Amino acid sequence: MWISRLLQIKRPYTPLLIVLLLMPITSLARNVTLIYDDNSRYQTHFVNSLSNQLLSNTHVNLTTITTALLSIETLKKEPGDIIVNVNNDTIKKLIASNIPTTVFHALATLSRSISFAPCLPDCIKALPNHHFFILDQPPNRQLNLIQLINPTFKDVGVLVTEQSKNQLMPLQKIASRKKLRIHEDVGNSKNVRYKIDAISKSSDVILAIADTNIYNATSLSQILLTSYRYRTPVIGFSKGFIRAGALAGTVSTIEQLAQHIAEAIVELSSSHKPLATSIIHPKYFSVISNRNVAKSLHLHFPNDNELKEQLMTYESIQ
Repeated sequence: MWISRLLQIKRPYTPLLIVLLLMPITSLARNVTLIYDDNSRYQTHFVNSLSNQLLSNTHVNLTTITTALLSIETLKKEPGDIIVNVNNDTIKKLIASNIPTTVFHALATLSRSISFAPCLPDCIKALPNHHFFILDQPPNRQLNLIQLINPTFKDVGVLVTEQSKNQLMPLQKIASRKKLRIHEDVGNSKNVRYKIDAISKSSDVILAIADTNIYNATSLSQILLTSYRYRTPVIGFSKGFIRAGALAGTVSTIEQLAQHIAEAIVELSSSHKPLATSIIHPKYFSVISNRNVAKSLHLHFPNDNELKEQLMTYESIQ
């Protein structure tokens, strides 16, 4: 029946309509280009996880390019619909290229991202096509965790550098609503030892910001020892940090980060609406705590799964 009706349509349009009707569904899929450094186990793990999550989606065609083979000129000619970049060193090149394609940058901290895009956290006007899926946990989640661990904590110490100090204002706004006080100090890699001493004295708990100028392999042990001497717990931002002596923290695994990106790709592919924000914090997370540290500080709080459930409940009703 529908074929006879189709044949009745004027001939000039008939070939086009037949092509559209017979066109395979995959040809309507969004073309996603993944850029990564195959010498990095961390990036390769992420790419494999993201690829697996998108494997069964017929609306996404996935292509991978290693940084060694990346050509910006070639990419400009065939940019695809979405570019997912998981290599920090490629961020600057992609921004400078002015490719009009939507670009998702992943696996970078906010502090590192700002070094490439100073307009952050809001680059919608300056860099409307670039969106940063950062590693940093949202401030609201971190402060909620602090209050769940000990509701009597009121003074939160935060140490930043010039590169990360613009994270203070949003943190202060959220803290004010929660009736928490932020004791901030701006330091650098040279005076971090003295700054952490002052912060530990004046605070109930220290919230560590992911800034490698402060928290790195050289300074971490000294920071933890100093805070422990004043019995001031530290909320860390990575599994290794917490295992080394921080009290607790919310962290996102590679699989959780990849799941978030995969969902964003599918949503963008189906809605065709651009993301409204430049910065996207991790959607999925786990809570990790160091119970030996908690015991030595005489702190008693719910187990990690219970803490996560409570945090998820808070976020679902906001």
